[in-house]
Amino acid sequence: MKTSIRSLAFLLLPVSLMSGCASWRPPCDCRVTIAPDLGDSVQIVDLRLQKTHSQHYTMQANVANNSSGLVGLEYKTVWLDAGGEEIPTILSTWSWTSIRPRDIVALQSTAPDESAVDFRFYVRRSR
Repeated sequence: MKTSIRSLAFLLLPVSLMSGCASWRPPCDCRVTIAPDLGDSVQIVDLRLQKTHSQHYTMQANVANNSSGLVGLEYKTVWLDAGGEEIPTILSTWSWTSIRPRDIVALQSTAPDESAVDFRFYVRRSR
């Protein structure tokens, strides 16, 4: 009996590990909003914020297309000051890009001035 239980456990272990990997998703970041109509076809796989030599922050979002088709996206970065208020700038406009199937693109934005300390990043389907 012990041998059959061990054999069964040995056979089921790889299956359980594979099913766990298939459902893994990176943690969400509250600074990112992806439009619901994109579903799971697009996801942010890496998000970075760093200060440049000019003391302005630069944000980079690596966006993955998980679908089997070309996806057209619009994206926008809104920069915030220390009080959480939006910094009005002409740079916070919607930009367009497309991502090939199963590809990742790096989308970047630089803060308009030194008062920017945080950001919000928005992604929607191209119109």
